[in-house]
Amino acid sequence: MANTLNIAADLMAIGQGMELLGAGPDHLWAAIAGVVIALTLTTGSFAVIAKVFKWLCAALLAYVGVLFVAKVDWADVLAGLAGLQFQWNWGYLGLLVGVLGTTISPYLFFWQSAHRVEEMRAEDLGGHDPVALPDRSDVLARRKLHAARTDVFTGMGFSVLVMFAIMAASAATLGQHNAQISSAADAAKALEPIAGPAAKALFSIGFIGTGFLAIPVLAGSASVGLAGLLGTRWGFDRRPRNARVFYTLLGVGIIGGILLALAMDDPIGLLVFVAVVNGIAAAPFLIVTMLVSGDRKIMGAYTNGRTAATISWATAAVMAVAGAVGVWTTLTGQGS
Repeated sequence: MANTLNIAADLMAIGQGMELLGAGPDHLWAAIAGVVIALTLTTGSFAVIAKVFKWLCAALLAYVGVLFVAKVDWADVLAGLAGLQFQWNWGYLGLLVGVLGTTISPYLFFWQSAHRVEEMRAEDLGGHDPVALPDRSDVLARRKLHAARTDVFTGMGFSVLVMFAIMAASAATLGQHNAQISSAADAAKALEPIAGPAAKALFSIGFIGTGFLAIPVLAGSASVGLAGLLGTRWGFDRRPRNARVFYTLLGVGIIGGILLALAMDDPIGLLVFVAVVNGIAAAPFLIVTMLVSGDRKIMGAYTNGRTAATISWATAAVMAVAGAVGVWTTLTGQGS
């Protein structure tokens, strides 16, 4: 449900971005984008889709570039990072849960694992089946594990860097002017006095690119999780006729997102709400992941080490508290 709501918000963002560029009504472009993404995912290969994702990720570096042109008060930023501006009120805490929910989002648990399995399927070692690490030579197993660990660390580092750049840049521009933002048009209008006439085009392209990057991940991760739970075949490297449940779930998620996007007009508010929902849902996923990754019957020699286990259980505890706060602020409306 959270993923479908997120898909709807991202489709609305794409539509509003296209409308700002003068291409036509936002709802029409939201529907077109949904259909194009669905067709691409059902007809493209995993290798092609992975390459497209990598290039779309590179576009996110534009947010880092904004820090060099926006008038950022770095002393203020450092004070915030040090926790000196922490506020004990429900609105602040509710938004903090949303930030945590976008950092440790449940869909990442499925997407990261699925991407790794599909990458192993694409190798020539085992035909169409991925070869598990215990079935490889020690050298190849260590090399694969090292590559996976490097991928996760660099990917998460890049993610946190971009998230920091977005928050710092937004605070230095929109935040300085106390702008109330509920749509792409609001953001572009607020940025125009700061970034000039190019603000509308830049913000529109950012909205569109981020939406096209997020929707396949959201739809794919939900479909992987449910198809796997049902014990059926899944994966973008399989043809639709060989993974009917997976692609049916994929289509249902995107179609549901299109229908919601046609009925709603506040992508920013919806994104914040979904972020809080993800913050609530993250703790149970983390706990299950820790139980699995610490079980020698399942993981064999690849169980978590003491350092990883300590950090991960501490993270699960933090997310459990955040989830409780998120439930309270959502039910009482005190976080709005």
